[in-house]
Amino acid sequence: MRKKLKLSHIENATMRRKTFLTRKEGLLKKVNELVTLCDVKACAFVSSPYHSTPEVWPLREGVEELVSNFMECSVRERTKNMVDQEAFLRQSIAQENEQLNKLHEENRNSQIQDFMFGCLEGKMDVRHLDGRDKGDLRSFIEKYLNVVTHKIEIITKNAAAPIDLNQNPNVEEHEDILSMENNHQEPVTARLAALTIADADVSAPNNTKTL
Repeated sequence: MRKKLKLSHIENATMRRKTFLTRKEGLLKKVNELVTLCDVKACAFVSSPYHSTPEVWPLREGVEELVSNFMECSVRERTKNMVDQEAFLRQSIAQENEQLNKLHEENRNSQIQDFMFGCLEGKMDVRHLDGRDKGDLRSFIEKYLNVVTHKIEIITKNAAAPIDLNQNPNVEEHEDILSMENNHQEPVTARLAALTIADADVSAPNNTKTL
């Protein structure tokens, strides 16, 4: 496996020059591939201490034409896709935070779902939850009830036709509830509704246990 390169200044002058030449050739190759494969206008301009004059690709005339066309655009058009290192890092951090928040939400929903089914099976007691957890559980149950109710309406209207669960991703996500609806004497919808009512009636001000 190729070792990941640490992105930092190369102190050794010989190694730094060798890396520059290798990376420059790779950069020019990628620019050429971009132009050929995507039929776009592109150029490269490289200034380094290893050459007395800046290097351009493909030709100086081509670079001058592209730069001239670029400068004719409005300032807004020229800068709308530009980012410096700081802006790039901020964008990356924002994307990672968004992904992290999404994972937190998925984990939270998974916890609440497990607890909800535990309550239905008699293994959990809502009295052991604090106010925030009870509120989240109530919202989650209401969401499930809406899904189950909608599914029942579809089945009722299309009793003679097969139901494609893939048509409604929200229904597909909660097939386990529909399965439990068929495997228990007392309908899951009624049990969930009762659980929601019981949750609302529970009063345990000193209990702070969380999911």
